[in-house]
Amino acid sequence: MTKVKVEVENLKKYFYSGIFRKKEIKAVDGVSFEIKEGKTLGLFGESGCGKTTVGRTILRLIEPTEGKIFFDGEDITSLNGSKLKKLGREMQIIFQNPESSLNPRMKIYDSIAEPLSIHKICNKKEEKERIFELIETVNLNEELLFRYPHELSGGQ
Repeated sequence: MTKVKVEVENLKKYFYSGIFRKKEIKAVDGVSFEIKEGKTLGLFGESGCGKTTVGRTILRLIEPTEGKIFFDGEDITSLNGSKLKKLGREMQIIFQNPESSLNPRMKIYDSIAEPLSIHKICNKKEEKERIFELIETVNLNEELLFRYPHELSGGQ
């Protein structure tokens, strides 16, 4: 039986606007799902339906209004500090628009290398090998590594 890697229960994220922040905007309202180990989840829907908010909330880039988020069986809803940073090594999100996902001043190679360096995953030689292996795995041309995000399509 495949282990559940990520579980989301009744996730809600509300934003408030207007004078005295009284106007409630329900960006995400009661989303639940699970992702089994080794699987990938793709969120799709019309513009403004909350896909990005779900991803950002699961990664704890923004705080949920309500609900629970579990990673490897641990409730990560209230993690902070170094524990939250460690979680960033385990979970990533890829937004479709490369211009909003990647630093526009960094080449793709550097954007991929940065988390490997931050989390001390490998040395420089291994880093280069891993990056070229990754680009081959996803069937992209190595020349893309030396381009900037605005030079790529959303599919790349």
